[in-house]
Amino acid sequence: MSLYERFAATARGARALAAARLRQEVLGALHQAQKLSGLSQSEIAQTLGVRRSAANQVFRGDGNLRVNTMADYLHAMGFELDIRLVRAGEPRRAALERREVKPVLPDWRVQPSPPTSTGVPIDGEIRQPPVPPAPLRTANQQEYGLAAFSASTSSPIVGIQIVGR
Repeated sequence: MSLYERFAATARGARALAAARLRQEVLGALHQAQKLSGLSQSEIAQTLGVRRSAANQVFRGDGNLRVNTMADYLHAMGFELDIRLVRAGEPRRAALERREVKPVLPDWRVQPSPPTSTGVPIDGEIRQPPVPPAPLRTANQQEYGLAAFSASTSSPIVGIQIVGR
């Protein structure tokens, strides 16, 4: 058993690996956006009205990066993120198998809420497409690898894709 597998076998280790993958995805998206935008960190800092050292800290990944901060930086470069859920460990398995990462639900999106009795819609809520009842190992479950997960490794993590405006 490899060191990675021993670490991933514990609940604490699995959470740490999921956090590290998410951090890598987010910082990778930030750096990809900077490269595609052609802007320097100084130009991004100036656009956002922050010191260059503060922008440098964000790009280095120092501390906890707030979602709003990430959105501000990406917007300043002309981008935003498209996020999808994937099963814990799926990015690693996909990399080892040299295939694309498979999302849990390919059509998972945030849909606007229907109007309330007062006619005013409430903020958007997450709606999943209806899934018909199925036997334990259907073709759809095998396609997304759901049958291969135990309860201890089935917590979702996030996969991120960068999109331009």
